[in-house]
Amino acid sequence: MQAPPGRYHTGFLGTADWPPNAAGCAELRGLGAVTGYSHPFHLPLGEDDPPSGALASGRNCSAREIVADAALGLVDSLDVLNHSAVHATAVVYRRLLGAGAVLAATAGTDSMLSFQRRGNQSSPPGWERVYARVEGPLSAASFADAIRRGRTFATTGPWLELDVGGRAPGDALDAAPGTRVTVTARTIGPEVTRLEIRTADGIAAEGPPPELTAEITVTEPTYVVATASGPPCDRSMHRSGAYAHTSPVHVHVHGRHVAREDDVRWCLEYLDGLEDMLRRRARLTPAQLGDHLALLGEARAVYRSRLP
Repeated sequence: MQAPPGRYHTGFLGTADWPPNAAGCAELRGLGAVTGYSHPFHLPLGEDDPPSGALASGRNCSAREIVADAALGLVDSLDVLNHSAVHATAVVYRRLLGAGAVLAATAGTDSMLSFQRRGNQSSPPGWERVYARVEGPLSAASFADAIRRGRTFATTGPWLELDVGGRAPGDALDAAPGTRVTVTARTIGPEVTRLEIRTADGIAAEGPPPELTAEITVTEPTYVVATASGPPCDRSMHRSGAYAHTSPVHVHVHGRHVAREDDVRWCLEYLDGLEDMLRRRARLTPAQLGDHLALLGEARAVYRSRLP
């Protein structure tokens, strides 16, 4: 960043839950930072579960506002790989992608070496990590730019690659309806037992490693991601096992970006639930609540503009 921020939290411990996270994100973005949400979702969430399951994910969930901030273009990434419910966070991530958000998949280990939760042990840095495809020499700036462009995959260890008609994560492919596209996912790592290729409509192909290829027919704007998974093992420190998830390749149709109606409506229902939670549980004055409601109103307008 070009300078220190003017604030270091947007509500902490006994202080008011204000201003909205969006205020911090906007300030950090203006200083040149890459912004993302960590500490995401903490309870299981199925592909078809309503958004209430994500909103109910524990008092210390710090990522609830991402559905609003992603709509407004204030965040660059979500820690799909995290110390908590990886698969639930992946569900929310794909809902946001399907609703038109442009977000990179990143990772956060929750490693705090100056804060010991287990005697003399903290989770080691790098037990989950994000790889980014940079342009030119590796530097902080080139890595940050690759995150902004979504040229990433997040992993507990397995290497994961995705090719969609010659494009890689972070790229866009413009296609006409009826175009057939070859998609290939490749992985390296003995802990992987399953590969998936997913679009906005769900699983397009699944199979064993090290390579999975499928042909998809483009009918409307969509995205393509790949995942790799395996059972708990010594090579992966996450209790749910080995896992990796790419950022998307965006498939446009005549320049139109994906906005799947089911995902857009899921996000709108989520915002309704978040408003209810704010009204019932947040530490806010009426004026501070008004700031939150105004933010939700802006996000709703974006999502509604993407409906048929």
